[in-house]
Amino acid sequence: MENQITKQPLQVNRSKEYKNECRSLLETINKLQLQIKRSPELYAKEISQILAQFKEHLSQVLINPGFRDEKFLILSQFLSKVAVYYKTDMAFYIDDLIELINHNQDTLNPEVRKKVIFCLLRLRGKNLIEPYKMIIFLMKLFNCKDKDLRKLIYKFILKDIKQINKDSQQVLTNKKIQSFIIDVLKKSKDNISKRAIQIMIELFRKNVWKDEKAINIISQGCFNTNYKIQLLAAYFLIETTQQKLDSDSESEEEFLQKKGKNKSVKPTKAREHRLNKQKKAQLKKQKKKLQNTSANIYPLDHIFNPQDYAERLFNQLKKQDSDKFQIKLALMHLISRLINRHKLMLLQYYTYIQKYLYPNNKDIAKLFAYLAESIHDQIPREELCPLIKHIIDQFISDRCSDLTITMGIRTLYLMIQKHPFLLEKQDVMYLVNYNKYKNRNVTEAARSIINYYQENNPQLLDKKHRGRQWKKMDEEDEENQQLPEIYQQKVCTEIEGAMLLQKEEEEKLNIVHFQPIYYDRVLTDEDFKRIRALQRKKQAEEQQTNSQQKMEVEEVLEDGQDEDYTSISGESDVDDGDDWSDNIKSEISEMEQDSVQDYYSGESESVDENPLGLVNEDDIVKYRQTKSERKQQLREQLENNTKEKWYKGRNKKKSEFQSKTNEEKLKFKPLQMVRQKRLDKSRSEGQLKKKIKKLKSQLGHVRNKKEYKKKVQNSKK
Repeated sequence: MENQITKQPLQVNRSKEYKNECRSLLETINKLQLQIKRSPELYAKEISQILAQFKEHLSQVLINPGFRDEKFLILSQFLSKVAVYYKTDMAFYIDDLIELINHNQDTLNPEVRKKVIFCLLRLRGKNLIEPYKMIIFLMKLFNCKDKDLRKLIYKFILKDIKQINKDSQQVLTNKKIQSFIIDVLKKSKDNISKRAIQIMIELFRKNVWKDEKAINIISQGCFNTNYKIQLLAAYFLIETTQQKLDSDSESEEEFLQKKGKNKSVKPTKAREHRLNKQKKAQLKKQKKKLQNTSANIYPLDHIFNPQDYAERLFNQLKKQDSDKFQIKLALMHLISRLINRHKLMLLQYYTYIQKYLYPNNKDIAKLFAYLAESIHDQIPREELCPLIKHIIDQFISDRCSDLTITMGIRTLYLMIQKHPFLLEKQDVMYLVNYNKYKNRNVTEAARSIINYYQENNPQLLDKKHRGRQWKKMDEEDEENQQLPEIYQQKVCTEIEGAMLLQKEEEEKLNIVHFQPIYYDRVLTDEDFKRIRALQRKKQAEEQQTNSQQKMEVEEVLEDGQDEDYTSISGESDVDDGDDWSDNIKSEISEMEQDSVQDYYSGESESVDENPLGLVNEDDIVKYRQTKSERKQQLREQLENNTKEKWYKGRNKKKSEFQSKTNEEKLKFKPLQMVRQKRLDKSRSEGQLKKKIKKLKSQLGHVRNKKEYKKKVQNSKK
């Protein structure tokens, strides 16, 4: 026991001595650092001695990596600050630090590991480490168990790549980093691959890596075995097309915060209607701004070989029968978006999605939206006939509920808009019969189909549902007469604008083509870009010629009016001038009408609600409940205790813009501040009660009926 007692103070003395040594070393190194900044050449010997000490302590850390050596940390931090002045001597120092972390990533003391990485980040900031070497070294540390360190590394990599490509794109370094990310996505499914995709997505959003290669690297994440990486890649490709035109991108709370309003007010129908109106007005302004700009880049347009990519996605979708349904929905959404954007032919997809189209499915609205989005006019109608019959049988019948019928009719309406010749006459007549259904939501959906066919293909409707111009048509005329060009299906027999490119090549090369270019060779992307440029040039020339003609006619009209004024004395001259001016005025009025129509048609195109052909879930689930349905819903909510309160309790803060009540503030005040106030309040209340009693007794106030009856009886006696 005596030996044990004598050993304890020795350990304390050693720890004190060690701390004192560390303090003295820190003081000497700080002084030396200031002196080196002034004249670094004079202190080369001192640096060599410090490097020797650093090697000794590094060997001790390698033997026992879990131990925290403070002298090693002091020396490593000092050398990282001074390394700029001694680049040749410090080459091995950087390699030693990198090897230390690579070999002892998990076993190293967390504080030692963090400070060593800080030293390496400082050296990279002074451009003593190559960017490619540093970024790949840091990306391998994403498997580390320290969460704060992972966040720090993620932020540093983003800043570093942004700084490298600030003035101009560093092509070689970018290629090396991107090739490393491709290998990681193919082989591993750890945190490294997840963080690598997050870095790529963030750099795309910050306009650092916004090229085709970066988009295709992110798209390969959909084929990774880890479901989180699949969702990241799929949502990126979906949201980048939707974020600029999505009506539900901004939540109510964000909208209210921008307006500076309080959400603690009780919600009513009028307030909700007002808020939705303000949202729609704001979205229209955003759409106008975005469509005027030419910097709208959609990643789905830059995917290499979209047909092959969609087929690979569909094969993976079929394999994932046992996985989460959320991944299936994301992949289905992506495939439908690809088919819509590139007008692909993937006929197996429609038979696959038909398996999930049943009223009991919780995500039926999403599936209907994906289905409606994936349809275009180049798909043969025969392939979609079984799907349409399935929808009509399962969703549009008398045994279905009102909500399912409205959803079914709305999906068919959205499908018709993209493929006008999808439904046959029997199907159209069946849907039109729901025009006089008991529920108004169903009738509205049926009327939308009637209105669409009145404008586009009235022959499929009965005479009573057609427009005015079709009611007077006889049966014989109906059989013989063809539809106007507006209602007929357009069949493309040539590539639009290819003749412009052919003329340009003929003028340049002095060659005459006896047949179109696309018969001789396959047109490349550069050819199509040139065709678009020539079409724009042609439109600009036509606009210029129209404006010149209008100016000439106005000048002629002014000259004609001057001649009229000069020839007023002669009757014959006046008559000729009137006829001439009337003819010109009629021509100008026609031109003005055409220009006004062109103006409004251009405005309607620029403010198109859905130029990309996207379909949201809210477009299908538009349903206004009746009173009985609302009451039933409230009863169910009260029984299950699932009713959402518009306030969050009495004493809780309702929103960010609302301050606390005085009662809440009193709870947190000290007793001495509130004590005197409470005493005064109780005294004043007591005095008031006494005064009221005196007044009542003086006035003879009767408080109860019994006392009043007693008084009446006494007075009679």
